Amino acid sequence: IDCVGLQGHFNSGSAYNSNYRTTISSFAALGVDVAITELDVEGASSTTYANIVNDCLAVSRCVGITVWGVRDSDSWRSSQTPLLFDGNGNKKAAYTSVLNALNAAVPDTSPSPTPPVSPSPSPSPSPSPSPTPPVSPSPGTSPQPGGCGATMRTVNSWPGGFQSEVTVTAGSSAVNGWTVNWSWSGSPSITQVWGGLKSGSGASVSVRNESWNGTLPANGTTTFGFLANGSAETATLTCSAS
Repeated sequence: IDCVGLQGHFNSGSAYNSNYRTTISSFAALGVDVAITELDVEGASSTTYANIVNDCLAVSRCVGITVWGVRDSDSWRSSQTPLLFDGNGNKKAAYTSVLNALNAAVPDTSPSPTPPVSPSPSPSPSPSPSPTPPVSPSPGTSPQPGGCGATMRTVNSWPGGFQSEVTVTAGSSAVNGWTVNWSWSGSPSITQVWGGLKSGSGASVSVRNESWNGTLPANGTTTFGFLANGSAETATLTCSAS
């Protein structure tokens, strides 16, 4: 499974609520992309549409939103006027709120990680974990001329597990391959890696580049991510380039 799609047919009996972003984050924490595949909102509330778009934008692995129809007259719920265009094809206030939310977003220029293909980790997070705000990166290495540097940050955590991302940065010269080594202050157990090839276990771990992300231009960056059982621990990182 590479991606999970969420329907979003919100109405008075099943209203949008503030934990929607948590739901998206919880699926992303499993190592899959998330897409909102069927969205319509009874009454086409501008605030609700903007909140949903912002929820998706706030989660890096939320990859898209599909509104379930174009004009209200096309909708399976046409009497509830749930779409961004009225029956005559005119833009509604909700259209403007969605556009404003998208235009206000900061573009993410980092490469997208390849979706993991290994089985989901065990144990999995509880159905509705409360995401932990990102923390400051672990001590890393600054890129050296002809070499590379690496920093790690915790993306999400839940009882018994966490998700982290490592950013690799080339020095003043291009590199054709990289390897990141680190040691934990504790002993988490990595269960899944994407964007890199892992070796080692326990307190000492090594991840080297995949075939598609080993070549970096001078000062260029790439990322890889992983899931682990245990608690997020401070890690000391080193990076070597070839």
